[in-house]
Amino acid sequence: MDVATSVESYMKEHNVIGEVATAVIRNMVEDAWKTINQARFERSSLVPAVNRVTNFAMSIMFLYQDNKDAYTFSKLNMKTIKQLFVEPIPI
Repeated sequence: MDVATSVESYMKEHNVIGEVATAVIRNMVEDAWKTINQARFERSSLVPAVNRVTNFAMSIMFLYQDNKDAYTFSKLNMKTIKQLFVEPIPI
């Protein structure tokens, strides 16, 4: 766990506490979603590209949900990955 997370990087760069950095990043994510959705509805010619960005953004939300950095610390995803790809679906 020696790699800085986004929150830690923001804290160091802007000299703020963790709660402030988390709130700012959460607002950035919300603004990005608004921009993506706006592009999706206003520019139909861009739908294929916007869909790719949307799919990527959804995966990022999965990796950073509940204020955890499951991208940097992939062990946090282990249970979900096993449920999706290893364990059989209960019948």
